[in-house]
Amino acid sequence: MNKVREKLANEQISHADTSQVIAKTIDMPSSFVDDWHSHPWHQIIFPVSGLLQSDIGKMSFIVPHNGMLFVPANTPHKSVAVTQTRFLSLYLNPHLNSKPLNTKQLTTKQGIKFLDKPKSCLVTPFLKELLLHLIRGEQATQTEEMTTHLLLVLNDQLELANSYQIPLLIPGDRRLKMIFSQLKQQPDLQLTLSDWAKRVGASQRTLSRLCNKEFNQSFSLWRQNVRLVLALQYLESKLPINSIALELGYKSDSAFIHAFKKLFKQTPSQYRKSALD
Repeated sequence: MNKVREKLANEQISHADTSQVIAKTIDMPSSFVDDWHSHPWHQIIFPVSGLLQSDIGKMSFIVPHNGMLFVPANTPHKSVAVTQTRFLSLYLNPHLNSKPLNTKQLTTKQGIKFLDKPKSCLVTPFLKELLLHLIRGEQATQTEEMTTHLLLVLNDQLELANSYQIPLLIPGDRRLKMIFSQLKQQPDLQLTLSDWAKRVGASQRTLSRLCNKEFNQSFSLWRQNVRLVLALQYLESKLPINSIALELGYKSDSAFIHAFKKLFKQTPSQYRKSALD
């Protein structure tokens, strides 16, 4: 399936060599793996719902629906849908000879000089509207010059945006994967490390060592981060904060709010207002 997705995207790109940008909407069921592939154009991965974990070389990124990932052209990458996910994929032509404007960023030979390294960014309300405007413009009538101006603004925003780092979730070890799968289904499970060890056929010491090796953190912190990142999906709904806290296994909404703010630097209500409005 992933090879079909890659082929279709790259075929669309090959037939649009005079375009500056093309866009696709892609749906992925939970746990779907879009295995290693690359595109001849730059790609922006922008989830509108759900969560992705994307790997690029030795780097990994969690991309929620208020984040985006820029992938340079010809860069192998892999994505896994942590939950049911829909994302917008924007492909940017790195070769198109654009008309020179009064800027150092644009040349007649290379076009807009986008980033040459992957970058995960928080999608501000302005950046979200810019991306959606580019997508709507690609599908409707928009002059080449208008698109060029929008892409220049997009490039500036990518350069200025702060990196958006979220703790990784999906483990490589099969025993931790079993735990992760169960936590996705029942994040409120109140099992101890000893209980989990018995369930997956490993010692407590082994599970602790694996978490430290894969995530550079303790088992309890990894489990908490899994719950908190899954909270981003719950916050897409209209569930009250106290109900979300209970769904995630927190004994009180204040405990959930404290942990969420420590990780994301804002309260769940602030996140919901700023990211989803």
